[in-house]
Amino acid sequence: MNEHNEIEALASELEHDLVERYGLMLGSTALWRELGYASHEAFRKAKQRGRIEVPLFDVPNRRGAFALSKEVATWIARQRLTSTQLPEAVQIEAQ
Repeated sequence: MNEHNEIEALASELEHDLVERYGLMLGSTALWRELGYASHEAFRKAKQRGRIEVPLFDVPNRRGAFALSKEVATWIARQRLTSTQLPEAVQIEAQ
């Protein structure tokens, strides 16, 4: 399986989990947790500095930033599969 297909497969699984947990969109509270920020304040500062790599949008009459579950899932999958390759033994255990 090539890297693109692996990313799509993992993103699909992650999207399913995120949609079950949060729905089609994630709000700020879910976003900072799912993107791995230590706190809401750290997320807020990263957003202010333009360092959030997931497309964010506003929803009229709602507070905070939102992102689509699909885009968050794809970002997480890319982070996982494009990071340093795991040792062979760890890859086998993960499957």
